[in-house]
Amino acid sequence: MNNLEDSFKAGMNLLPALVFIGLSEMIRPIVAPEVERRMGRRLTDWEWRYYIIESYRKREAERHQQIVKQWCQRLIDRKIIRDFVWNGSQV
Repeated sequence: MNNLEDSFKAGMNLLPALVFIGLSEMIRPIVAPEVERRMGRRLTDWEWRYYIIESYRKREAERHQQIVKQWCQRLIDRKIIRDFVWNGSQV
């Protein structure tokens, strides 16, 4: 029974990778023609993997930028509150 559970867990660990591969292959016919048109030739598998990696890096960078924007907004809000507390309603 324990061996069956281990096999199931190993299969479940592979599931996200399989889904990612499937989605990647579904997106490729949509995106690749535009990239190929700009490059003037067909994409290799390595170049397609590089496209996927860069897309992921872009999403991560955008997510980090959003976090920094939230921090900046919180800092502005705190400054407004601090100014109100220390200077009263003279703001």
